[in-house]
Amino acid sequence: MRLEVEERRKRQSRMLITAIQESVMKKLKEKDEEIQRIGKLNWVLQERVKSLYVENQLWRDLAQTNEATANSLRNNLEQVLAHAGDSGRGGAALADDAESSCGSSDQGWREVVPPQAQGSCGAQDNNKAVVVGNNNRKCRKCGEKESSVLLLPCRHLCLCTMCGSTMVGTCPVCLSLTNASVHVNML
Repeated sequence: MRLEVEERRKRQSRMLITAIQESVMKKLKEKDEEIQRIGKLNWVLQERVKSLYVENQLWRDLAQTNEATANSLRNNLEQVLAHAGDSGRGGAALADDAESSCGSSDQGWREVVPPQAQGSCGAQDNNKAVVVGNNNRKCRKCGEKESSVLLLPCRHLCLCTMCGSTMVGTCPVCLSLTNASVHVNML
């Protein structure tokens, strides 16, 4: 009887150990699968971080290029304005320069009046031309806001800031191809 009890105890111990081993093995297998899933997710996230880093670098380079272009255009504009101010041209030359290079008409958007010999007030500056407009400076694309973008090379001031910020392939006034634009602050 003692042997029988001992035998039962050994069997129960073996069954208990086997059940514990199976449970532990099952848990280990689940944890291994979880580790593999997390490893794959980690790899995917690392690849995403790499691609975002490359994309960030491309955007940074583009921003630096655009900033350099803007600075170059600003310097060129300042040089042209300084040269125009220093040259002391007459009003007729200023009026000719204000016209579009393609020869199209702006349908009376504005007219440049050359400076006169002496103003009626006597206090006017003799070296400045006066821009006279009919307040019809609406954007030719959206028709809502005031035009503030000058298209080049035709020199039409015909788009608002929003419409001019998107790349325009042709001028809406003369339909000539454009290669650049300048944002103009009107006072």
